Amino acid sequence: MSTHHVKIAIGMVVIVAAVAYLVLSGTTASAVYFLTVPEVQQQLSALQQASHPIRVAGQVTADPVHWDVRHLSLAFHIGEGEARLPVQYKGVKPDMFQAGVSVIVEGRIGRDGVLHASTLMTSCPSKYQDEKDASS
Repeated sequence: MSTHHVKIAIGMVVIVAAVAYLVLSGTTASAVYFLTVPEVQQQLSALQQASHPIRVAGQVTADPVHWDVRHLSLAFHIGEGEARLPVQYKGVKPDMFQAGVSVIVEGRIGRDGVLHASTLMTSCPSKYQDEKDASS
């Protein structure tokens, strides 16, 4: 094997190692745990101490929703069963956001027990699923 082939092989190994490192570091840095509201309540003190963001799924409860359009601030509760979690979100309110809608919020739990969300996503309302099921 010539020195030229050895240099090419070493170059390929370096490139493959660099790409593998970038893929692994990118996925672990953006990895977020997916929890339910009862799981958050069970782990509340540990989550308040942790520095990593969490992702929580639940339904917007019938509790009052406070929307401040001037400051793009939204305060509401998500729940599952008897479990409730207060959420503070800054940003544009999703069009389909309302009581009873399933949401996924991503953020950090503050010392006050409030989930300070950086991301808020709504899922399709169940009325679309009911109409689809009725037509089947």
